[in-house]
Amino acid sequence: MKAVLRAAFLLALGLGIGFWYGRGGRPAPPLPPPPLAAAPVATVPPPVSRPPRLGLACSVTASFHDNVFPSLVLSLGGAHPEYARCLTVTVLHAPVGRSCELRIESALFTAPLVYAATVPSESWVLTPDLPWNYAALRGFSQNQPELFVVSVTAGSRTVQTTLTANVHGINEAVSRVYDPDTGDWEDTSVCYAAFVNEDHPWINGLLQEALARGGVDHFTGYELGAASVLPQLQAIWDALAARRLSYVDLATVSSSGGDVDTQYVRFLDQSVRDQGANCVDASVLLASIFRRIGLRPVLIFRPGHCFIGVYDAPTGGQLIALETTALSAAPFAAALSFGSQELQTTIPNLGTPGFSEVDIALAREQGVRPIGFEP
Repeated sequence: MKAVLRAAFLLALGLGIGFWYGRGGRPAPPLPPPPLAAAPVATVPPPVSRPPRLGLACSVTASFHDNVFPSLVLSLGGAHPEYARCLTVTVLHAPVGRSCELRIESALFTAPLVYAATVPSESWVLTPDLPWNYAALRGFSQNQPELFVVSVTAGSRTVQTTLTANVHGINEAVSRVYDPDTGDWEDTSVCYAAFVNEDHPWINGLLQEALARGGVDHFTGYELGAASVLPQLQAIWDALAARRLSYVDLATVSSSGGDVDTQYVRFLDQSVRDQGANCVDASVLLASIFRRIGLRPVLIFRPGHCFIGVYDAPTGGQLIALETTALSAAPFAAALSFGSQELQTTIPNLGTPGFSEVDIALAREQGVRPIGFEP
């Protein structure tokens, strides 16, 4: 048994020596050490892209490309407040749900406008009622710039901006407005009704002069029927002709921003004082007197011209037309004849560009009030 174990030991020893010499007699290279665990690397997540927070801001514009027309404010602003809301304020990046205060200051206001409300959205458009000083608007005799200062406070922030608007003279009537949506010009000749002033105190004296001339005993309007209308018209025509008003062509049209046309129109007292009137001025003057005595006058427009008509009945009926430029140059019969000819060629075209009529009674029903006179 010992011999067997010894033989096995020698065999194993021989095999080991043979393996060592078979590798070139060099010891086997040591095994590489196990790799070390990589140290954890601290990583920073990429920044989240957030839009920068924009600050509170505001802007202001005026109607008709920053043009203000006092004649529109005074004549239509009462019945149609949108014509008096000439300023539009846009508030941007306001804190939704927070209280906000708008303040607008102008020399044309009776007091600064202060308007407070809760912000409904980040972008907020306001067209507030404005505290106009109507006497100041009535006193504008020519175009001039006016400053509007706008302040907006929301939360702890207050921003301010200004607008210099062109305020037009009170004598500018807006005759037509361009509509960019349709590409057409809209007739706004109803605005001329604001220059007809049946309440002017000067008319009383003129009526007394007409009665003194003996054409009629009294002015009754339509009380005595259609046959009484013509004698009343002639009595007033003759009284005015005796004052020697001359024809003066001041039909100046100025374009404002390319989308509004206006025409200079004299008030009744201006025509009388200056002893001059153009076709529109004279038509406005006569319409004021005719309406004062209870008649129903109509301003009739055709391209480049205006004349007057009067219905022979309170509910309408036949139009009696007068060519007003003949006031100082022709007798009543001639003015009646010229007016009749113009009426015949105008009526078929009413409603087409440049042709329109303004029934003063209907204009008053629509809220067009006379612009008050200045004593």
